[in-house]
Amino acid sequence: MISIKHEATFFGANPFAAKPVFVAGLTLPDSTPETTKTLEQGCLYLHTNFPEWCHALPSPQQPPAVVIALTAVQWALGALNEVRGYLHDAGAEATPQGARLWLGFHHQNVSYSTLKLALQVIAQAGKSTTFDRHGVDAALTSLWKLCRKHHPDYQTRILMQGARVLDIPVLPFLTNYVYWQYGWGSRSRVFFESMSNDDGILGYQLQQSKHLCKEVFSTLGFVTPRHILVNQISELAKAAEIIGWPCVVKPLFSGGGRGVTAGIRSMTELEAAFTHAKKYTKDAIMVEQFVSGDDHRLMVIDGKLFAAIRREPSTVTGDGRSTIVQLLDVVNSSRSENMMKSRYLRPIAADDVLEQHLSKQGVDLDSILPSGRRITLRSNANLSTGGVCIDVTERVHPHVKEMAETIARTLGLVTVGIDYITTDIERPWKEVGSLIEANKTPSLDVMIAAGQDPVMVASAVLGSRPARIPFQIIVMQQTDLADMELFLKSQTGTKGFGWACNGVTMINGMPLSITRSGAWPGVEALLRNKVVHQVCVVCTAADIVRHGMPVDKVNHVALCGDESGLTNEWLRVLAKHSDVFEKFASWHDCNIFDCTFPPF
Repeated sequence: MISIKHEATFFGANPFAAKPVFVAGLTLPDSTPETTKTLEQGCLYLHTNFPEWCHALPSPQQPPAVVIALTAVQWALGALNEVRGYLHDAGAEATPQGARLWLGFHHQNVSYSTLKLALQVIAQAGKSTTFDRHGVDAALTSLWKLCRKHHPDYQTRILMQGARVLDIPVLPFLTNYVYWQYGWGSRSRVFFESMSNDDGILGYQLQQSKHLCKEVFSTLGFVTPRHILVNQISELAKAAEIIGWPCVVKPLFSGGGRGVTAGIRSMTELEAAFTHAKKYTKDAIMVEQFVSGDDHRLMVIDGKLFAAIRREPSTVTGDGRSTIVQLLDVVNSSRSENMMKSRYLRPIAADDVLEQHLSKQGVDLDSILPSGRRITLRSNANLSTGGVCIDVTERVHPHVKEMAETIARTLGLVTVGIDYITTDIERPWKEVGSLIEANKTPSLDVMIAAGQDPVMVASAVLGSRPARIPFQIIVMQQTDLADMELFLKSQTGTKGFGWACNGVTMINGMPLSITRSGAWPGVEALLRNKVVHQVCVVCTAADIVRHGMPVDKVNHVALCGDESGLTNEWLRVLAKHSDVFEKFASWHDCNIFDCTFPPF
């Protein structure tokens, strides 16, 4: 019914978008009226059942192939971004054979597979009189597993959101890994979630262990609950004797509230909490003194307290008619796997942990709460397990602020989340507060769930360094590349000058070994090196047409010699995505170092 053929993959600016996209041709080999009507009906079903993805219904005056292509890329883009992903480019246009479509990608195979799934769904939906979006749940679940593996995680997506507004270029630092680079060369920072290559390794090591983290707090003279490490369930009685009731159990290295049980008041509860915590680790388990008060996340960025967020467990309040399951469904109805839609509030799972917590309050999932009775759904307030967040930054006592900043600076952590419990955030820590742990990859979503602007959060974490550096492209004839290579090799006096030409890549006169395959591997290496202050890329018109520009935009494009390899469409691309676009009869007339003006 539908035939699709890959035409091109562009990794930088191209006629369809500024960012990476693949382009494919779509035809309808069986274009009988009945088949066409079936496919158009399938498109209508997708717009009806997936309005959050297929938001722009194509005009019925458009050719059927264009209607199908536009619907498919809209649906595919929505599916790619639903769980993880931050893509924006998708479109279609008519061709004599049918339609041409384009779709952005983090991982080309994932996006291409999603497009093919979209076309399959259109074909199947058109044949059915009872199409239901739940019929594609299994296929989407498989897709989202791939997205979780190859797409940016949700913290990276927050940083990408800020980078997009601030015009900071983003590229993967390591292919198929979760390290992302913001900015180019000397103006770059590499992040793993919210941790960057500016952080000290010693601070990272110390905060990894909850036990060592507490030792740091004590060494610095701050209050932290007493604790003991246990390896066997037989050691719990002694631990309870030392720590006292109530107490808290948590895995030593786990994060996000996984395996944590608070408010334990008996040996039966303690043994159950130990067993639960052991599901998440093979290491020792911490039994910790319970501290009364509210759980706060103190976010310190670049040595300054940026936000203080009070975290509270989610609750339900009875109405005298609904069961707890029904009340929980109401809470979850406003939460989504696409966390951007629900400002990062997570659905609350009706699991064993929730049932045990309900049991402590004398109820179960089928209980009907009296009108006005309010119960909590978890013993911990982590956002990752369904908690809610409240911004209390303006109320923080100066001593609490200074404590958090002292810890961050001492550890050498640029972005850190410090967990702090207090009955009153407006009072000094020495009177009513206690430090719990520090987190080097603190969830940036905590601040957004509390109402802060994502771009403001991302801008603070990214800092002032990430930016573009001067970038020049020289387009010339294949026969001139060898001469240009020799000329560039002779230019060793410009510090921080990196260039790629004729398969050779050099920085400050030092050759690089480029072993990666791909469209622009030498360019990628230059942009990832922090010693590079300026980039010059020499290529042919055929390179541009085949792969697109190497990046989304540059300072200077010099077109040297015959331009017959570039259509007017490609000439417009070069002009649109460069600050200065010049033509020269020969590369000898072009000043290679014209690109010395300030970056974007």
